[in-house]
Amino acid sequence: MSAKKYPGPEGRRRLAPRTERAPASRPEPGAVVIVQEKVLSEITHELGNFFHKLYYWAEYLRDAPSRKPAAGGAGENAPRGASDTSAAQMLEGTIRALEDFLKVTLGYFHPITLSPIRMTAGDVVEGLLFQVRAQLNGTPVEVAHCDRSSGAVAMVDPAHVSRAFEVLARQVARQVGPDSRLVIRCEETSRRDCAGIEVEFAVERPAETSPLFRSAEAGLEWAVAQRILALHGGELVERAPADGGARYVRVFLPQLPIED
Repeated sequence: MSAKKYPGPEGRRRLAPRTERAPASRPEPGAVVIVQEKVLSEITHELGNFFHKLYYWAEYLRDAPSRKPAAGGAGENAPRGASDTSAAQMLEGTIRALEDFLKVTLGYFHPITLSPIRMTAGDVVEGLLFQVRAQLNGTPVEVAHCDRSSGAVAMVDPAHVSRAFEVLARQVARQVGPDSRLVIRCEETSRRDCAGIEVEFAVERPAETSPLFRSAEAGLEWAVAQRILALHGGELVERAPADGGARYVRVFLPQLPIED
């Protein structure tokens, strides 16, 4: 997405004149990436799974000439329903999945440079709601206590924040089942004595299976989204009560002090 555009109900809109763009905010050397031990563990575990599959299918294809034909064309030691053709397809699919996973992994470690501009709270919230509704594909959404006409303003890099919002929207959509009810609340609040804008997504009667780390790739995407919000001085959190109640996803962005 262009840094000058942002999705909204009317499509992509020009946000602000180029003269309002602030100097690029570059992370401090040595603090570019905040490595989470849990994420590194996920990366190591998933890479191990991928290479296990690669070695397995490579060995299977290597031993193909020595296998005796069996019913259905598979060797006597082959997995049920397997064949040399399906093994080649599985190998190719594993390689593609590994490539996708490595792209997300590199994105996690890649430095992020922000080029923020001034955006109203209304524009930020509208962009977020647009992405969520697009992911939900027609699922009813209740927007409560959401005043988007306030004068709150934040410094936001539209391209990076939109990327984080896309991950957030996918995570919310994964939790919404056929019997779910999604309620969105917006308010001006504070975190660590910093005034800001908070948007909460409460999924009542969520889908039965919706862990945050549904896959290592999804977990990495979430970690990248958290990094983006953290670089803006904000937060991205998820709460899944043990009692099976409503699940919450919350995003917080600090706002600029109101000028007199």
